[in-house]
Amino acid sequence: MKRTGLLVAKVAVSLALLAYLFSTTDMVALARRVRGGDTALLAGAVVLYTFMLGLSTWRWHLLLRALGYPSSMRALSASYLVATFFNNFLPSNIGGDVIRVRDSSRLTGSTTTSVTVVAIDRILGFGAVYTLAAAAYAAGGPAVQHLAGARVVLVGLGAVFLALAYVFFRPGTAGRLMTASGLARLPWVQEKFELVQTAVHAYRARMAPVWAAFGASIALQAAVVWYYFVIAHALRIPLSLSACFLMVPLCTLFQAVPVSFNGWGIRESLFAVYFAQVGLPRESALAFSLLGAGLIVLLSLSGAVVWTWRGGSTAPDAVQ
Repeated sequence: MKRTGLLVAKVAVSLALLAYLFSTTDMVALARRVRGGDTALLAGAVVLYTFMLGLSTWRWHLLLRALGYPSSMRALSASYLVATFFNNFLPSNIGGDVIRVRDSSRLTGSTTTSVTVVAIDRILGFGAVYTLAAAAYAAGGPAVQHLAGARVVLVGLGAVFLALAYVFFRPGTAGRLMTASGLARLPWVQEKFELVQTAVHAYRARMAPVWAAFGASIALQAAVVWYYFVIAHALRIPLSLSACFLMVPLCTLFQAVPVSFNGWGIRESLFAVYFAQVGLPRESALAFSLLGAGLIVLLSLSGAVVWTWRGGSTAPDAVQ
């Protein structure tokens, strides 16, 4: 009941924000801009999306292999497609993570280890988003540094990532926190913690694949920015690349706060604010956001085909 209420609240937030944006936007100009989109550039965006999926799968593959679990890229790609479909059609991306954990558990033999791999994968992804946003903020100068919330978000998340790095690179820190909190006295918590620690120690001893995975994350997030930049130019929106390199990562970071249905409404509102700050109209912001996100949702339906082909609950044999 509580989860249902939370879902209803998130949907309500998304609908309210979208309703407000649509009611205050020139819908004729919005429709005209979308209809005038360059189909060749949109095809280029589809190619970039395919590249993004490949990088995401390869990063997952690297992290599994670092723990001694070589896996088939074909099988992982199928799993990632299904996970992407669930991410876009369930109320949060936890559904997609469940698919990835379940499938990789057949390979690792441990759900906890698989959860750790997916968690490290996500942390590297967010770290790459932050790194890209911070670099764009520093390089963009006054032309982009005035974007709403940029400085506060970057400073706040910088502290969070420094704390995570300290825990990762300082052996024993997490154990001391467990002891101080009293959680170490709970046998089942201690058992799970030891499994997680084993995986973390393995990554700490094999930093080369971790850095490679982080490099893949940087390339992936850069591809996401280029995807949206291509969308902007397909819609003939004169958005500068420097502004795009800060706007898109910032929006990604803000969307991680689970207050709406998969970021709908929040994303459009942020782009409306950012576009106004760089002198672009609201209808351009909505066309940019809705077409960019909508195309991703449409392309993620390929995961439904894979899910059906796999028989719904059956994991691909190649991952076993």
